[in-house]
Amino acid sequence: MHSAFPVALRRMRAPLIVIVAVYAIAVLGLVLIPGIDTDGNPAPPMSFFHAFYFVSFTATTIGFGEVPVPFSNGQRLWVTVCIYLAVFGWTYTILSLLALMQDKPLQQAVAVGRFRRAVRRIGEPFYILCGYGETGTLLARSLDQLHIRFVVLDISPERTEDLVVWASTSTSQPSRPTYANRRLC
Repeated sequence: MHSAFPVALRRMRAPLIVIVAVYAIAVLGLVLIPGIDTDGNPAPPMSFFHAFYFVSFTATTIGFGEVPVPFSNGQRLWVTVCIYLAVFGWTYTILSLLALMQDKPLQQAVAVGRFRRAVRRIGEPFYILCGYGETGTLLARSLDQLHIRFVVLDISPERTEDLVVWASTSTSQPSRPTYANRRLC
């Protein structure tokens, strides 16, 4: 897992396909169902452009009315069905997005990305401390007192949380250690 973006896309694949399918079906229906002209006479169906335009603003908002001409009863029925399909599609997509925000693999990918960027931004030599047990703690405090940059890798998230608290409450100027929770140190 190198980036959060592929994880997010993988999880959002089905909701995005649902939205695209709802829009495509709605446009296709409006292109196939005959309309009426301004005099009430039968008219050919809408063009793809007008159908896409109408579906775009109707499925995402409350709509602006029947454009470019009033709809036939068949078109009105189809638009009503499409509005409900769009509401269900958007609800599914939004709920999937909310679930994605709580997804552990995504949170891990975001944390790893932040860690990598933080380590890349270190512009001076630094040490990597593998483990933050008793010895790692002593070594980190010694490096901090010497104002030497270091990065801590540890299996235990509790230990690195302690590191962040220690760095922010230290009486000396902390060297702002970078940390990450890694299973493979």
